[in-house]
Amino acid sequence: MLNITEEEITVNWKSEYTQPLVSINCVTYNHGPYIENALDGFLRQQTDFPFEILVHDDASTDNTAGIIREYERKYPKLIKPVYESENQYSKGGSGAIAQIQYSRAKGKYVAYCEGDDYWISENKLQMQADFLESHPDYGMAYTRASQFFQQKQKFSRQLVGSYRESFEQLLKLGNGIPTLTVCLRHDLIGRYLLEIQPQKKNWLMGDYPLWLWIAHESRVKYFDDITSVYRVLGESASHSKDVEKNFNFRKSCYEIRKYFSDLFSCKIDDYDEDQIYFEVYYKRCLKDPSPENLKGLGKYIELLNEGP
Repeated sequence: MLNITEEEITVNWKSEYTQPLVSINCVTYNHGPYIENALDGFLRQQTDFPFEILVHDDASTDNTAGIIREYERKYPKLIKPVYESENQYSKGGSGAIAQIQYSRAKGKYVAYCEGDDYWISENKLQMQADFLESHPDYGMAYTRASQFFQQKQKFSRQLVGSYRESFEQLLKLGNGIPTLTVCLRHDLIGRYLLEIQPQKKNWLMGDYPLWLWIAHESRVKYFDDITSVYRVLGESASHSKDVEKNFNFRKSCYEIRKYFSDLFSCKIDDYDEDQIYFEVYYKRCLKDPSPENLKGLGKYIELLNEGP
């Protein structure tokens, strides 16, 4: 925990603000070893405007909630947690949690960072809020991030985050926007939840469809700065050694692309090369789990797990 007081963090906040300008959305589950890094990164932000830290603990079974309570006691005006007694993700997916967090946010802008990632730039929020305040035609700003492989305990030479400033780029090139670096307009989230209703979809990711919708409805700003660290854990939805999980995630990504290409009449290829390769080996292995087929699929899964 930081050796800094709440008063020291808020000393430069302008008195003209009666509400937080930015709401930090932090969703966490069993992130006991990492949550302090995330919270410290939020509290280190140097801004001339107020911000709030909305932590949603989704009924963690480790010590995550206990750590959050310690921070809440020290920074009661800044950290505003919800401690779920039942896991909400298992009941309604990421869409259900998005609804909960959206309804709590008071900020004009919302910044995202899950409990296992963290920010390293103390000026991240100030830079993004300043830009969005002076460019009302932009709905979202994001940056690049470093990758830290938790099991190997080392940083990757490959950064996360690519230039994606248009709907067409996001649709055809795939998601290049790291969630932990994003700051966007709160009102756009409300429109997205109302118009797209992601909680009724079976999508396995909550960020990519939101970025696509925002990129279609407004402009997107890409900063080349490295502001954050994306922690690659041993097992997640997008990084899994489980054949079926990996396939389902890639399939869901395609379904999202297809949905928005149809919605906004923007043609995309049916499958990109990676998806074709994965599907071919997946189907081969289901029919014939020979060493040759399993080896081909295993090499592809290793390749997937090297990236973001």
